[in-house]
Amino acid sequence: MDRFQCAQCNGTFYFDLALEGMEAEPGEKLPLACPHCEHQWSYYMPEDFDKEITIH
Repeated sequence: MDRFQCAQCNGTFYFDLALEGMEAEPGEKLPLACPHCEHQWSYYMPEDFDKEITIH
């Protein structure tokens, strides 16, 4: 499972990129809806990628 951070609420969730045939680079913005607030964009944040996305 791959960890994502919502571009709006900063909530984290997991999604299996390989299962869906997708690939992403750490910090890349993808069109995955957040299960917490349903915002349409999230950032790929692997467990070993410590940078947090700050929302302005």
